[in-house]
Amino acid sequence: MLQSTKTQLSALALYQVLGGVAGIVLTLWVLFQGDMVLTVPVLRLSLFACGLFVFSILCGVMLWRKPLRGLTLSLINQVLQVLYFSFGAYSFQYVAGLRLGLGLDMAGSWTIKFRMAISSFQFIIGSETSQKFIGINLVALFLIFWIERLMEKQVGRKTAGN
Repeated sequence: MLQSTKTQLSALALYQVLGGVAGIVLTLWVLFQGDMVLTVPVLRLSLFACGLFVFSILCGVMLWRKPLRGLTLSLINQVLQVLYFSFGAYSFQYVAGLRLGLGLDMAGSWTIKFRMAISSFQFIIGSETSQKFIGINLVALFLIFWIERLMEKQVGRKTAGN
């Protein structure tokens, strides 16, 4: 494997591990800072969020151990982070790392917004929100293209080696 490819895989692995760790730390901080009532649904949702952040860490670790499998898992992880939205009683956003989002806010007037976030999670079903927006995480989109390029290199090396 070329040194530049190893460096790129290591950088992507480190990004995903740090993003997952930051997500878990921030989730625990929000849960236990005292502003939130800890109910069973809140704990379930927090476990789900932590599961996604652990998945991000796993993706990073797999990139170091088995690069092709790690790239496949990383692609899935980034696809989950590309789109974020909130409409009526439904809301979803998942970020393990950094989000530079370009979106359309449709509450009141239609406004194009640029949003930044670090590891975060929001999942709402059945609870009416006043937010109405849809956005694309540009970092995740960039990483998807980068991962696909790295996958092509890995598959090319694997077939050339046989």
